[in-house]
Amino acid sequence: MKIKLLSIFLLLVVANSYAQRKASSPKKTSEDYKMFAYGVTTNTNSGLLGGFVIRHSQAVGTFKGSPMHRYIALEAINIKHPKEKSEPTSIANRYIFGKRNYFFSLRPEYGRELVFFKKHGEDGIGLSVIAAAGPSIGLQKPYYIKYDKNGRGAIEVVQYDPNIHKEINKIQGSAGIWQEFFKGMTINPGLHVKLAANIDMNTFGNSLTGFEIGITSEVFNKTPEIMSNQLTTNAKFYTSGYLTIYFGNRKQKTK
Repeated sequence: MKIKLLSIFLLLVVANSYAQRKASSPKKTSEDYKMFAYGVTTNTNSGLLGGFVIRHSQAVGTFKGSPMHRYIALEAINIKHPKEKSEPTSIANRYIFGKRNYFFSLRPEYGRELVFFKKHGEDGIGLSVIAAAGPSIGLQKPYYIKYDKNGRGAIEVVQYDPNIHKEINKIQGSAGIWQEFFKGMTINPGLHVKLAANIDMNTFGNSLTGFEIGITSEVFNKTPEIMSNQLTTNAKFYTSGYLTIYFGNRKQKTK
């Protein structure tokens, strides 16, 4: 439902910006434009903090009278299973029942950004549409817990397996995402595409702040085991709506 609403929002934004551009009938110009920014993102397959983004765009010409930019970005995203639920332990720590692995996606992407409504001055709003695609590098990392195997306080850090660690009272909590971060990590390649609306909200000199809101579809070669396969099913294809807040700088020279 969230993804459908986001799709409708994107269509309305594009249609509205196109109508504004036609109504204002701006003079066609060529641009010397470069932008570099970084930000944080949230999406429907993650928590509040879904990951980090670095992005760059540069003018490469026009398309039907609108400025067109080359868009390059790198995203690092944490993908969660919809059935993940944090549970308390007997000592008031927390862990996720049934979780076997963390799953991250590194997404190098390349595409085009079409400017429908240019920002003029510090008080205006700029709007563009982005279409991009690229490989996905899935990283599956074991989910570790602190486990009191003998019930005598001898804590072990082990990968959680609900079929083995059945005595809930012996689970002392999650060992944390950074615990033995690279140990046991495996790579799962894939592909992704995305469509987004970019909103340039505020600029002070060469600095900028903006939002990117869109939809990403992603598929991996193998189905990752985020939650135990004995408890639920995992997916190899993901579609999510996302929102990115970014900060950066740009240099623009209109001829």
